[in-house]
Amino acid sequence: MTRMKFDARDKDVDVEAVQPPRRNFVRDGQHKAFLGIEDEGTQKMVMGCGGFVCLGAFIGLIVLLCSIHKLGPEEQVVVQGPDGKYVRNGPQQVVLSPSRKKTFRQATRLGPREYAVVKNSRTGEPRHEAGPKLLWLEAYDELVVVKSKVVLQLQDYIRLVDSMTGAERVVVGPNILIPGPLEHSPNGTEPAIVLSAEITVLTMNKTTGLLRLINKEGVFTPQPYEIILEVRTATLLSPKQYALVKNKISGVYRHELGPQLLKIGAYDQLVNVNTKVVLMKDQFVLLKDAKTGAQRIVAGPTAFVPKPSETTPAGIKKAAFIDTDTAVLVLNRTSGQQRLVTKRGVFFPQADEEIIATQELVRVLPHQAVVVRDALGKITIHNGATAEGSAAFFLPPYTSIVKMMWSDFGAAIPQGASKDQAVSKVPVTTIDLRSRKIFFSYEVPTSDNVKLRLDGTIFWRVVDVGKMMNTTSDPEGDVWHHSRSALIQAVSKITLQNFMSSFSNITTDAYRIQASDGFYAERGVRLTSMELTRFEPVEASTAQILQQIIQETINRINRLQVQESSNEVKAASLQAEIQLEKQRTALITTKAENAKLEAEMAGDADGMKLMRGAAAFIGGLDKSVPDEQQRISLYAMHQKLRSKNTDTQNLASGNAKLFMTPSDLNLASTTR
Repeated sequence: MTRMKFDARDKDVDVEAVQPPRRNFVRDGQHKAFLGIEDEGTQKMVMGCGGFVCLGAFIGLIVLLCSIHKLGPEEQVVVQGPDGKYVRNGPQQVVLSPSRKKTFRQATRLGPREYAVVKNSRTGEPRHEAGPKLLWLEAYDELVVVKSKVVLQLQDYIRLVDSMTGAERVVVGPNILIPGPLEHSPNGTEPAIVLSAEITVLTMNKTTGLLRLINKEGVFTPQPYEIILEVRTATLLSPKQYALVKNKISGVYRHELGPQLLKIGAYDQLVNVNTKVVLMKDQFVLLKDAKTGAQRIVAGPTAFVPKPSETTPAGIKKAAFIDTDTAVLVLNRTSGQQRLVTKRGVFFPQADEEIIATQELVRVLPHQAVVVRDALGKITIHNGATAEGSAAFFLPPYTSIVKMMWSDFGAAIPQGASKDQAVSKVPVTTIDLRSRKIFFSYEVPTSDNVKLRLDGTIFWRVVDVGKMMNTTSDPEGDVWHHSRSALIQAVSKITLQNFMSSFSNITTDAYRIQASDGFYAERGVRLTSMELTRFEPVEASTAQILQQIIQETINRINRLQVQESSNEVKAASLQAEIQLEKQRTALITTKAENAKLEAEMAGDADGMKLMRGAAAFIGGLDKSVPDEQQRISLYAMHQKLRSKNTDTQNLASGNAKLFMTPSDLNLASTTR
């Protein structure tokens, strides 16, 4: 028989005691003998009571069997007793009252690198259970989560904050740790910072607010309540660099010069890294102190670092080179006065001076003049035609070259232009003393009311600049308008026919009249000449008639030219024939002379032959005929006979002509 013990809270009853006694039950036919009852009614009553007892025992047995529970090796039951909860851990068999609330749960197996977060539901306090083990929870415990232990490597650390007290602690590796129940890590595992020669760390203590700069080489982990604000890399400054550093507490700026490996302090701020100011031999820089307002000039060649409060508002500037053709206009900012520096060489201004402009030497050619006005309005004339030595000059301070606006009639008037001549104003600073040219286009009426448009050219020049400046501001416009007035007066006195026949004389007369009326002399100018290049009627009908007249004149001229051309052609033809005949005469003469020369040559040749023949004939008879005169007579007779034979042969051939002289016929002329 198995015996199971109840807990005291289950009244600790013996299982054997509560089991009903065993009885031998017989079949229905044996009930009566078994019970020892002979009365049938009584027997029926006894049988009924026995049935109820058996039913109750059966139900109790079922309840008992249901209250028996077997717990495994990792099984646990939580029972709600009258005095509170309690637990039973396996492995075992327990009898639990069916009327009580029961909760079965498994134990938690924790590994070597695990821990469990357990919370007591009655007190609300958490706790950590470290592994390795089999975790059996208490009656009021709740398993919140199973976590891995925090493993810190050699250069790791973790910051743990107690959420109840706010206390901090820093655990540095290598280590394996379990945080406290109320501790948490806001940043988790963090790597430590390895400090080298170039790396520094800026930290702040949260309790005091003080900053600390750590620059010791090695592995750095912060202390509790200390946070890392910044990991800084040192700035390498070359020999040509410097750094501007600001102290955040005092606000004072300072310069750190290179070469160095710059590590700024805890309360320092690196504003920027600049290059040292390198000035060449012809450079300078103006430095202005922002605190005091003082200014200074640093001239090259040099390399320097300005003060922290100094600025260079204008940057590096080149010095002014002053030579024969260059000067410098300088303004003194303290007194406001200007001065012109003409000393040759390299010019560096003073601290309170500013170079306003670099002036070029104003050269006035022999045919030019320049007018200069000073601050009081006084005018100075630099005339290149004079021998006063003022042909080249620098413009003094507070003076300027007078700029005049002259009318510009320099453009030629195109054919068929509009009625009004276009005119514009051009600035003139250098006055040209040479002859100038103006193109004009005037509308002029004749005495018979024929409007003509006259185009031409006016030549004029400036002879006295002083008079011109005092009298007029636009001499070219004055010349144009006065010439127009004079030409209108001259043309309006004659008819169109007279104008067309003698317009050149009319223009010359108008020029002479206006050149001698004193108008130009008062303005310091001189009219050189006025030429008319083209004229045409303004009205279309007059122009048409004039075109017809011109066309008829042109036709007559063309006919005359055609006749003259024909006469010239005939005269040229006759002259050519005369020349041809002369050349023929020369040809005949030349041919005759050539024939004569040929005959002479042939005669000479024949004579030579005859002479040699005669010499041979006469010489051959010198022995047979000693007398020379006889030999000659014989030769003459021989030649005569030979000649007659030739004549006879020619006559016999029928192709020869016979010419005979009176002597050959023995004829004598008879005179009556």
